[in-house]
Amino acid sequence: MKRKNFKILLSVFSALALLIFAAGCTNENEDFSGGKAQIQFELTDAPSLDLAKVVIDIQGVKVGVADEFYEGDDDPFYDENDDVDEVEWVTLNISKPGLYNLLDYRNGEMIALAGGEIPAGKISQVRLLLGSGSYVETMDGKEYPLKTPSAQTSGLKFSLHETLLADKMYKFIIDFDAARSVVAAGNNKYILNPVIRTYAKDWGATLRGFVLPPEANAFVQLTKATDTLISLPEENGKFLFPGIDEGMWKLEVIADTATEYTNFVLESVPVDKDQIKDVGTITLVK
Repeated sequence: MKRKNFKILLSVFSALALLIFAAGCTNENEDFSGGKAQIQFELTDAPSLDLAKVVIDIQGVKVGVADEFYEGDDDPFYDENDDVDEVEWVTLNISKPGLYNLLDYRNGEMIALAGGEIPAGKISQVRLLLGSGSYVETMDGKEYPLKTPSAQTSGLKFSLHETLLADKMYKFIIDFDAARSVVAAGNNKYILNPVIRTYAKDWGATLRGFVLPPEANAFVQLTKATDTLISLPEENGKFLFPGIDEGMWKLEVIADTATEYTNFVLESVPVDKDQIKDVGTITLVK
């Protein structure tokens, strides 16, 4: 009889211990996930042919998380001043607040900009909070302020429609097009009118190759429908177009007219999804 009661008590204690252990595991998992995703942004640029430097004073990065996608400030779903606003703005940790010369990061060169933990959900917009120190340097070495009319208050805004799942890491590339983002307004006045594309790291296709000789001082232009991308080759001739859409692209190598080298054109370059298209070495001739 005593042995039977002992077995019953042992069974009860075992069951209680199992319940406590299970509860502990559940709480631990809840603490681990918490409906959060990790996000990181890296910065890169398409080159400018007219400016020696395009320096942006980046002081902060914010991401808008919501239950539904929205298109911007004029979207009926979005109202930043509404107390019942369904968009949650999350400030990320920026690696190094301050000046970034966009032209230092081209042909696949990137720099970590910001990152952190944000609620899982849909993101539609990212904002770069800019300081007052942005400027451009012209080819003759002169510096001029780069005006950013609204970016210092509400932020430099661009769209990024993605759904982030809990407990996952996401990395995105912010790709400035410096050549089209800076507007020369006359009288040595320059205005930042940003042209930005954003894509997931390791997303999309890549087109790469080399252009020789360096004396041609050439740049590479890639076009498809309304998309136009530019790459300025490195000293060894390397050029790179990461994160591009699949399809048929027109590739042009355009030499400096003063060098008398002849331009080169490939009318139709097929690029497959998520693949690297290597066009090899293109040698220009006079």
